Amino acid sequence: MLKVPVNSPPSSPIEKESFSSDVEHVKGYRGIKAIGCTPADELIAKVGLHCFNSHKGTNLQFLTVTQLFLRTVSHVSYTMTLDAFDPANHSIHSIDTGVWDASHRNGENLRLITTYCIPTGSDESCPQWDPNGVDVLYTGLMPKWLDDDALTGSDKLHFYEVNDSDLQENAWLHLYAQVAAYSRWNVYMVDHLPLEIKKVVVQTKEDIESSLKLKSSNAIFYLSFKTRGGAEYRSIIRQTRDGRPQHMCLEVKNVEMDK
Repeated sequence: MLKVPVNSPPSSPIEKESFSSDVEHVKGYRGIKAIGCTPADELIAKVGLHCFNSHKGTNLQFLTVTQLFLRTVSHVSYTMTLDAFDPANHSIHSIDTGVWDASHRNGENLRLITTYCIPTGSDESCPQWDPNGVDVLYTGLMPKWLDDDALTGSDKLHFYEVNDSDLQENAWLHLYAQVAAYSRWNVYMVDHLPLEIKKVVVQTKEDIESSLKLKSSNAIFYLSFKTRGGAEYRSIIRQTRDGRPQHMCLEVKNVEMDK
């Protein structure tokens, strides 16, 4: 169990030196990384930040974890404070988030539940996750991999194949690929990075053939990716929400490739 003080962010406006889905260098930023924080812990923090962005409609980019507290009960509970960069106005924000690495119940290999994601010092309430608030069409056992005719069959309007521009505009899809890698290799996921996304198909109950499916509160992602070593893998990620602000669940099921 580790905890370190949050550093004070710079008071003057900052200028980014380089910018991507993960901000590597921000001029003037001197954030202090929490002692003992690993790449796996940072990935969990990014999941919490993604939930925050989805809830607030923001595009904050992860910088570093400044506070980290782990507690193991029936699951691993992460309580974190992170710094994030807003490219819209070159400002730094401090975000508190809580994420469960929860026990499996639907045939998945990993289940991450974001229980809150709020600005540090905020008085926003953090209600409990409501398992009964999830749309029943997205509950129960994880689905199987896509049928060959999923994109052309009678249910084709429930599916959307993500294109290159979607991948560029929605950096969180790359985060989902990393979550899939984490579900396979846990802390050793870094040995397989960087990843190359080969294909993503999103499924929702809405029968619209549109990239708007990427904005759905509940969706199923069929994702294939290649690792640094060139091996290809498949994962299914079910994203659900219980209708309460700040909450999101990601269930990940690894799929074996055909020999």
